[in-house]
Amino acid sequence: MKAVVLSRHGGPDKLELRDVPLPEPKHGEVRVRIRVIGVNFAEVLSRRGVYGWAPPLPYIPGMEAFGEIDAVGDGVTGRRPGEKVIVGAKYGTYAEFICVAAQQALPAPARFSPEECAAFVVTYTTAWIGLMEMARLRTTDTVLVTSAAGGVGTAAVQIASKFGARVIGAAGRGKQDAVRAEGAAVALDYDDAQWVDELRRATGGRGVDVALEMRGGDVYRNVVRNLAPMGRVVLAGASSAFPKSRNPLARLRAARDLPLFPLFDMIRRSYGLMCFHVGWLLESGATREQWHELTSFVDQHALTPRVGRSFPLDRIADAHRELEERRNVGKVVVIV
Repeated sequence: MKAVVLSRHGGPDKLELRDVPLPEPKHGEVRVRIRVIGVNFAEVLSRRGVYGWAPPLPYIPGMEAFGEIDAVGDGVTGRRPGEKVIVGAKYGTYAEFICVAAQQALPAPARFSPEECAAFVVTYTTAWIGLMEMARLRTTDTVLVTSAAGGVGTAAVQIASKFGARVIGAAGRGKQDAVRAEGAAVALDYDDAQWVDELRRATGGRGVDVALEMRGGDVYRNVVRNLAPMGRVVLAGASSAFPKSRNPLARLRAARDLPLFPLFDMIRRSYGLMCFHVGWLLESGATREQWHELTSFVDQHALTPRVGRSFPLDRIADAHRELEERRNVGKVVVIV
């Protein structure tokens, strides 16, 4: 089969399309024929060698995909070849086939396109856990979503607005119309030096009750400064705070943009900072109940993942550049 293999850390050119052996499902596993891959920023970080969740080299990256069951291993019941599924995995989806535990191959929503199915698992689970489980969102809350035009961001704007909260979305220049289209009452441009003043005006100077923060650096620091009393910040990423390479100087430069937890300021101003890792939660099985709540909510409100650009498998490097250069609006996907 064809697969993208990462043998050395570095730029997008380190993603090599190769012929590799077809995997066989073990006991309790199914093999999935992958049709569409969802690309995540965590995979960009893994490629650079600065993501702690990645396995040792060489390996096949990729955390989510859509396809159909191709073969069923011993001990698997209730699953059949041809069943349309979405896959969440620690790695391995940048390929034509993948073998996963049967419970990791989730039934694909029938009303979604293949591209929308590939854009669903990681983004919506991240948004749901951050908003509903960690922040315990209320309908009376004002919510700030940063990186609001990306895959997780668009999912979070949809969920929070349909839940009934007032949503402020912050994204890079030129993406504000897209953020409003997903349900944000206010869309800010954090590439504009005046964006914090606009945030204060949008909240009447009170601050936001909940922030789902994914940028780090100055964006994170300004989010913390503009929290309402008893506000909650949930960290779901820090894209500007990760080094571009494993070089020690690059790591040192990036360290200044890592989110800090200022304990005494938290006590004085009465706010909370939280973080989580959706990959660990998915792998541990800790999100089964939340998965059912999420899918019920998505069906009830007819939410649909926003898909940005799509690329063929032999242009996986361009898909990474799309994310790395912050050009994407919605989820970047790869057609196999």
